[in-house]
Amino acid sequence: MSAKIARRFRGSSAGYLLIAPALIVTIVFLVIPMIVSGYWSLTHYNGIKPPQFVGLQNYVDVLTNPRFQRSFQNTIFFVVMGMAIGPLLGLGSAILLNDKLRLRALFRTSFFLPTMTSLIVVATIWKLMYADNGVINAVAATFGLPGHDWLNDPTLALPAVVVTAIWQGFGFETVVFLAALQAVPKEYYEAATVDGAGRWAKFRWVTLPGIRPTIVFVYVIGIIGSFQTFDQVFVMTNGGPIQATRTIVFDLVDRFNKLDIGGASAVAYILLVFLAVLSYAQLRLGEARD
Repeated sequence: MSAKIARRFRGSSAGYLLIAPALIVTIVFLVIPMIVSGYWSLTHYNGIKPPQFVGLQNYVDVLTNPRFQRSFQNTIFFVVMGMAIGPLLGLGSAILLNDKLRLRALFRTSFFLPTMTSLIVVATIWKLMYADNGVINAVAATFGLPGHDWLNDPTLALPAVVVTAIWQGFGFETVVFLAALQAVPKEYYEAATVDGAGRWAKFRWVTLPGIRPTIVFVYVIGIIGSFQTFDQVFVMTNGGPIQATRTIVFDLVDRFNKLDIGGASAVAYILLVFLAVLSYAQLRLGEARD
């Protein structure tokens, strides 16, 4: 048996050598830190004194903490608003770009450009636009509308940050949906035309079933990314005003900055479990519909 295994290994040695660097990097920088963080989540640890094992107390403290509960509510709002609007904008723009338009390549590039731009840069630009003397209030003034202190209003701050995230992200969704639309066989549309189907019927019975795996992919990736939102919040509002834009990852980083490493690790694992369950449910739902 050992000789057989050795022969198989020699026959696949080139493949093992090729994947070895990536495997080593993954183990060193992902697997080991996750194991260590999991241990820290069960301890009181500030990075200086030796960790003291406390079991699940960190998880209890985090889940009953009003700041974390507010962060969770804000994150849910961020996810719901972002995923209710962003993918629909992406799909709509992809459908328009899928038609034979002049300068279609220019529009594709323009839509995708925000996605390639740094999150910090985008957040800074939108922060300037939301300022009292910014572009948004100036445009509102031209129509006789009152201006707002967008990022300092507890009611408007979080929706303002969501708009920024949608603007930056829907270009990626547009490109992904456009690729999926172009992969749907044209014969299906021709057959639907012969059967007398209109544009809405073609979209419902041909387009949507053809791009359903892409829809699942976009929502899984989008929800994971929305739950991990930090950069826009940190740059635009720093979690304020009065914690109105504080998110789960912002709460995690804030705990690390305060040397509450045990609590921060617990937040990280709560987020990991929640995203794993949610992603699994989405994938299963997509498979069931297929």
